[in-house]
Amino acid sequence: MKAHDRPSSANLHYHREVKANYRLFGMIIFVLTSCGSALYVFSSALSRSGLEWSDGWRAGLIFIVGLVQLLIGKSNLSDQLKPHVMSSVFLLIPFINYPYIESGAQTVWAASLLFLLTSLVVINRTMLLYATGISILSLLYIWLEAPAGTSVFTATDHIARIGLILIATLISLLIHTQYVTRLERNIDYLTRLKEQAFFDPVTELANRSFFVIETEKRATSGDLICLIDLDDFKTVNDAFGYRTGDRALHVIGSRLMTRFSDCIVAKASGSAFLLHADAHHSAQGLCDEILSSISERVQIDFKQINLTASIGVSFVNGESIDHVINDAEIALFTAKSNRKNTFAITDQATQNERKRAMQLTRDLYDAELDRDFFVLFQPQVEASSHRITGAEALVRWNHPKYGLISPLEFIPLAERTRFIETLGGWVMRKACLQGKHWLEHGRKPITIAVNVSPWQLRQPDFTEKVLEILTDTGFPPQLLEIEMTEHIFVEGTMQIIDTLNELHRHGIRIALDDFGTGFSSMQTLVKLPFDQLKIPKEIVQEAIDSEEKRAIVEMIIQLGKRLDMTIVAEGVEMTAEAELLQQLGCHTLQGYLFHKPLEALYIEPLLDRHA
Repeated sequence: MKAHDRPSSANLHYHREVKANYRLFGMIIFVLTSCGSALYVFSSALSRSGLEWSDGWRAGLIFIVGLVQLLIGKSNLSDQLKPHVMSSVFLLIPFINYPYIESGAQTVWAASLLFLLTSLVVINRTMLLYATGISILSLLYIWLEAPAGTSVFTATDHIARIGLILIATLISLLIHTQYVTRLERNIDYLTRLKEQAFFDPVTELANRSFFVIETEKRATSGDLICLIDLDDFKTVNDAFGYRTGDRALHVIGSRLMTRFSDCIVAKASGSAFLLHADAHHSAQGLCDEILSSISERVQIDFKQINLTASIGVSFVNGESIDHVINDAEIALFTAKSNRKNTFAITDQATQNERKRAMQLTRDLYDAELDRDFFVLFQPQVEASSHRITGAEALVRWNHPKYGLISPLEFIPLAERTRFIETLGGWVMRKACLQGKHWLEHGRKPITIAVNVSPWQLRQPDFTEKVLEILTDTGFPPQLLEIEMTEHIFVEGTMQIIDTLNELHRHGIRIALDDFGTGFSSMQTLVKLPFDQLKIPKEIVQEAIDSEEKRAIVEMIIQLGKRLDMTIVAEGVEMTAEAELLQQLGCHTLQGYLFHKPLEALYIEPLLDRHA
């Protein structure tokens, strides 16, 4: 949607203000006429002649005229016609004055001023002139037609009243001029602000904010949202300059507006565009047409520019348009990953996954640690004797709606929302309390391993928090083992190295989980104070049938021994795996073959058995 294709914002604001004034005018007239008709009946009843039938219908007519004005003020009558129609109420001025003509309208002439001031509410010159003209004509008629000797007013009095009406009119016109000028100035200022907030100055298209608002109004289930990003557009800016690049974006925006006039087209950001299409469009056909339109050569100042685009498509499914655009961004990433100048469509499964992730993210903020989370312990056994030497603390989330949620699903969400800092501290405290409880009841000391995320390790006060937990719980530092994955090698390595070294100086053991599957650097591995390496489940299970995997396992075990580290093999589920690992010299085994993750209550008998 281009700026010149929509109604003027200034006109819309002005007409909205005028319509509100008309409604207010109608309400004021209705109140005046209602009160006036009641006062008319009351005064007639107290007069010498009493209330006559003519007084009743005159009061009724005044009330009906006011009611009609109220309805006209609320109607959709055009602004050109409405002031003339509503000005008919000023005919009540001579209608009210007429019965008092014999007394020279000694009291009711002030009705003219009331109507004049009421017309000022509308800020309309036409109505001001109607009120003034009819008032002056009525007063002139009273002055000229009042019977001689009955009026207490002199010519000077009549001239003064007419003069007051003219002065009031001049003041009203001045107020009208000032009001309209300020109103137009304010509306123009607000319009410019709206233009800056909702429209892109380069392409003259609506921006993402305006697109979301308009699409929310029009979208129905099944509609398409296309996120169109020009491929390698930075190259165009570098080769031809940003001015030419901006003109190319303007050409593409105009082309999309022309080819897809029945759709909402907007500038997203950078070199990306947004397009909303009705559900009757075929996603593949629409994308092919968009790609074909963009691939047409762009000529600017005798420069030939060839452009292609990648498109991500998602479908409106009852969620907010922002969420649907996020789905389109996922699809766009897929399209660019496969190959450029193509499109990818977000399937329902992906949208359902993202919807579930969004729900879980919201629920994390409302979760209570002691109510919704609990800690299990999976024992680690010595390879030769199968005696328990340690246990890994594993957090579980018992969701009130979805039940047990896998850590693989909620831990990334917790890291993204920084909830991991609170959750990780809670798990460590629970694990240390449980370890201290076992020691106090005479069980043999075992190592308690707790997983921490790179986000936790990047916190400058992480060491202080760990030491505080150990002090509060009384758990020995040498029995606490902190586990982390290889992601630490790419996320703030130097700061994390300092944190790990400080923890190690306090006697806390450090373990590297899933070694050999990520970003391990041998040089960094030597610098870090690791006490233990953990071989991941995937490599362990494939070592039985693969000579290459078996060689990797043997290499990790030998490397650990050379660096004076213990080796733990995770995910051991078969006896053949355990025998092979023991044969290769692995120190410790962990997996369902020996023990699955258990509540602390069920760990205690196992500790007693192996005491």
